[in-house]
Amino acid sequence: MTKLPVYNLEFPDYVTSLNIDGYQFERVADYEQAFVNLQHVVQVIGGEFPRNLNTGTHQQTATVTIPDIEDSAILPWGKDTKVTKLNDVLLLLTLFVGRNVFVLNPGEEKYPLRPDPRGHFWGGQFRLSAIQDIKWRCKATGDLISDTEMKGRLVADYDHLDMGLEQTINQVLNTISSQSWINTYDIGYFIFLFRQAVKQSDVEPAFLLCWTIWEHLFALHNQQWLDKTSIEQTSGYKKISFILNKYLLISVDDKARREIQRIANARNRLVHYGALPTTVDINEMQMFIRLTDQIMAIILGLQPSNAFNSVEQLHNFLNYQSVSK
Repeated sequence: MTKLPVYNLEFPDYVTSLNIDGYQFERVADYEQAFVNLQHVVQVIGGEFPRNLNTGTHQQTATVTIPDIEDSAILPWGKDTKVTKLNDVLLLLTLFVGRNVFVLNPGEEKYPLRPDPRGHFWGGQFRLSAIQDIKWRCKATGDLISDTEMKGRLVADYDHLDMGLEQTINQVLNTISSQSWINTYDIGYFIFLFRQAVKQSDVEPAFLLCWTIWEHLFALHNQQWLDKTSIEQTSGYKKISFILNKYLLISVDDKARREIQRIANARNRLVHYGALPTTVDINEMQMFIRLTDQIMAIILGLQPSNAFNSVEQLHNFLNYQSVSK
């Protein structure tokens, strides 16, 4: 069986292996040092290893054992028909880990590494939508117990594991390969757009890419009864209103419609003139990006996190109130 080096895969605390659709990911022997050498922009004390502030570089953190028989990729990776499902797995790991996770094939190690080694600035609320499967592992015996069984026991005697990442990736792979999902979302190209959006360090390009995702979703949901010209000519605020109702169950009245039109006008000015008007602020753009996190989680069959209070901010926005409240 082929084994390839994996870069920048950050394992959940105390989880040393992941089996994703037959691909077996294992930590490298010096994983702790590799983890320390990744970029960390927030200092965290606790967990398996402390996170100290570090500019960071690419690190080989794992190996992946490739199954003898691989399925073809689910997502559209261009004209190369030999692309395997490993590409889908690495893309999803990238989205849920928040770093560019990639492998090197034999011979590629002699070339400069092209992916960005930095952690992703956006997508935090999406990552928090991953399935949680909490277990406690006894340090003395290695036995795993549930949260319920942990009651009354000494926490210091156990390691805290979240084993949900493996489940999340496997569930999403099943979702996007189902015929019902394909019938609704076609080839799923907007997942690539989302990958680009979360990598942006500035709010403006992330905002524009997220807007493109919303318009793309509008087209997917309306292509059965609207031709391409009608879809293209539908105003931006109508598309945004449709997506808000479709995914977040928001009914848009006249007052809310004016607010959506305001942010649509800001998007148009940014695209055509390269500048934002003073009628929209950064908090509103951030809200829009984080709402995209939630919509993407819904599309991939997950329960969306609202850790950044995006829903409350949206209601404030639609009612002429500051989204920072």
